This record gives sequence, C-alpha cells and structure tokens, in this order.
Amino acid sequence: MTNPDGTAPVETKVKAGTAAATLTAGVLSLLALYVFHGVVPDWVSAIVETAVTGLLTFAAAWWAKHTPRPLGPAVPPPVVSGPGVLPDDHPPADYAG
Repeated sequence: MTNPDGTAPVETKVKAGTAAATLTAGVLSLLALYVFHGVVPDWVSAIVETAVTGLLTFAAAWWAKHTPRPLGPAVPPPVVSGPGVLPDDHPPADYAG
C-alpha cells in the first residue's frame, strides 16, 4: 500500500501519538493562560512535557487501530551451502579446522 507518489502512508498509530503530543503542548499553553496567568512554573512544565506527554502518546498509539500492510510475494529462504551445512557435505581435504 503506497500513496500516489510512491511513498508509504503514515500509520494510524503514528498519527495518534503525534496528535496526543500536540494536544499536550496545547494543554500546557492553556495552563499558562488560565491557571498560572502567564508563566507556568518549571516543575509543572517538566511534568507535563515528560510524564504527561509520554503517557498520552503511549496510550493514544496503544489504542489506535493497527494499519494493515498488504501481503507481498513470499520470499524464499536463502540458499545456504558449504562445508558442514548439510549432512552430506564434507570439508575440503586441506581444511585444517
């Protein structure tokens, strides 16, 4: 699944986490305006910017639906050969291992 320009779409979980982080920045601005009347104390800012932002972005991404990816063609396993890989393989006569 790709966009018309060939890039991959942004997954729903990423969008939800980004929206939650933006929302917490807006909440901090509202706290400054209405609760603290202009200046948010450093300790409140630290709590909101770290703990609240982290918890909200985690929760938003956790609850967002997973973006399904289309199944691509089956990839065959790599071809592995050489001495000792298969039971019938024997090391070369000059192998000193």
